Amino acid sequence: MRAVAVNYTTRRVEERETPVPVPALPGEVLLRVVETGVCGTDRELAAFAFGAPPPGADYLILGHEAVAEVADPGPGPHRFRKGDLVTPTIRRPCAAGCATCRRHRADLCLTLQYRERGITGLHGFFTEFAVEHQDNLVAVPPRLAGVAVLAEPLSVVEKALDRALAVREEAPRTALILGAGPVGLLTALACRQRGIVSSLHSLEPASHPRARLAERCGARYLERLEGVFDLVIEATGSAAAAFAGIGRLGPLGVCVVLGPGVGTGPLSFLDFVVRNQSVVGSVNASPTSFARAVDDLGRFDPDVLARMITRVPFADYPASFAPAAAESIKRVHVIH
Repeated sequence: MRAVAVNYTTRRVEERETPVPVPALPGEVLLRVVETGVCGTDRELAAFAFGAPPPGADYLILGHEAVAEVADPGPGPHRFRKGDLVTPTIRRPCAAGCATCRRHRADLCLTLQYRERGITGLHGFFTEFAVEHQDNLVAVPPRLAGVAVLAEPLSVVEKALDRALAVREEAPRTALILGAGPVGLLTALACRQRGIVSSLHSLEPASHPRARLAERCGARYLERLEGVFDLVIEATGSAAAAFAGIGRLGPLGVCVVLGPGVGTGPLSFLDFVVRNQSVVGSVNASPTSFARAVDDLGRFDPDVLARMITRVPFADYPASFAPAAAESIKRVHVIH
């Protein structure tokens, strides 16, 4: 079967032939992958910025945003039937079985020795077939087949907002979203769903299609960063943006940082103390966040969701890892 992988020997992204996997253990399911999304994480993996292949392999099959059909429910007992539509969660528990992994919150792993499908230690879903345990699959209603590939990035949003709401002492009324990529736009939709008035700041001019789509998502688009907000959600991958967002927090404000690497910038610890402000990091998502993402996709405007997606053939994978790929909000490869 076909798969797209990063080769750690040749340092290239390549298409390769791999055997069709077979469910062998109770609860394992054979998946027929329908679509796979590509995001900034995949491009960083393709640049060998981080990530690791499974033990003993010199390649890693990419793909952590996927929609699939159950091709074979595998050895019983069964939670899914053949033909059911599902989306897989990504992170798997650490071998040590830390306290958070034991309670099915590998996204909060204490040892940091977790594995992630298509990212580190486990092959992903940019392939025709994959095997996954049924406990790591979330059912998708057939009516959401066209947008379910957005469940994984939306699950990140769901967790981020849950963390912010858990930290903030009063219900937030306003939010600043930094970044007009998939996560930023989905955050705008999720804020509107929760009754939070959002503004979105990005580098594109107000006439840009992403800016117009942000407004359709319910956010006021800001070409200039201004205002004071209850919540700030950083979805840019830029440390400079995170520092700028922290400076826009009001009293009791909470900033959730999703993407930046190492950076330096001014911070007023006095503001943190006097204004009771908080900055938290958030990564990956729990099974509950994935399930909530699927539910929310059913509540969001389907036309807005469809406008985020650009579908391309399997063989067009080289373009998805080129710099110009960022022009599309979400490139999705049709596998079957």
